[in-house]
Amino acid sequence: MDMTQGDAHGQPVPAAPWETVLERIDRLFDAAGPHSVFAEPRSAGGQTIIPAAEVIVAAGVGGGGDAGSAAGGGGGGGMTQTRPVAVIVVDGDGVRVEPVVDATKLGLAALTALGSMAFMVMRMFRARKPS
Repeated sequence: MDMTQGDAHGQPVPAAPWETVLERIDRLFDAAGPHSVFAEPRSAGGQTIIPAAEVIVAAGVGGGGDAGSAAGGGGGGGMTQTRPVAVIVVDGDGVRVEPVVDATKLGLAALTALGSMAFMVMRMFRARKPS
């Protein structure tokens, strides 16, 4: 549990629940800064490469309680996701961006599309059969 300074007797005082949640959400969004999108440049063989990533951040909070009662509750959650999308190459010929292809994602998309098409073709043939 996060603690603030202390009370008049020097005892730790718990932080307000919403303050704690908001502090954690701030840390979540800090993770999506430029340092997460562009990695440190690396040089070798007359080339400098800079990896680039896509960063996704999501967060949510909520709370509630009974009307006229001090009792209640709340909570929150969040996530960050990063994936490489490109490599920036700087060399004697200039600057170019080389995309990073995710073969697994492409394969899953192709299987999903083929499965959907097969499903629709089967439905069309069933609809043509006389009852």
